[in-house]
Amino acid sequence: MMSKKVQLLVSEWCPTCSQAEQLWKQLAAQTGAELEILDVAKRPGRDIVAKLMIRSVPAAVIDDKLAFVGVPDPEKARAAIVGDDA
Repeated sequence: MMSKKVQLLVSEWCPTCSQAEQLWKQLAAQTGAELEILDVAKRPGRDIVAKLMIRSVPAAVIDDKLAFVGVPDPEKARAAIVGDDA
């Protein structure tokens, strides 16, 4: 099974981003997903925001599709990574 790629878009001024970061780091460690944390103030993050028309952070992109905005329910986030239909 190929591991999923999770890109978490965050910003310095976002109050819930650190919470989302902790959750996704934990899930990546548990599931073997590849996690990339991108600041929307920097180019790679800005490019994804523009491409997917993301309006708020934290936002999690899984395999190039917007999956979650905000801090997701851990079980739903895990299911999105491991592919279980939750």
